[in-house]
Amino acid sequence: MSDQKTAPEKISSFSTTMASNVNEALQDAQPAMNRMGHRVKDELHNLSESGKDVYADAMRKLEKEAHHVRVSTEHLIQQSPLNAVLIAAGTGALAALAVSWFMRSRQP
Repeated sequence: MSDQKTAPEKISSFSTTMASNVNEALQDAQPAMNRMGHRVKDELHNLSESGKDVYADAMRKLEKEAHHVRVSTEHLIQQSPLNAVLIAAGTGALAALAVSWFMRSRQP
């Protein structure tokens, strides 16, 4: 006698074999996936730390530049106060003109 299986039995046998093969593949891949996950986590941590370092460097440079501008401005005011007043007045007038122009352009 031959061992003939019906279509549902063949499908059931095939699905059981596939499920077993998939489970084996997942178990074999699990250590590699764990290692990859740890490496990604470490790289993200390193990236975060380097971003913090870049931010801190930029802040130090910005503070240094602001201090330099403040000292230069104080020196300019002390050396020629009349020029400083004229520059401030001109800057204020330009700012007022720009705001006035902007407000008029927004009206229908």
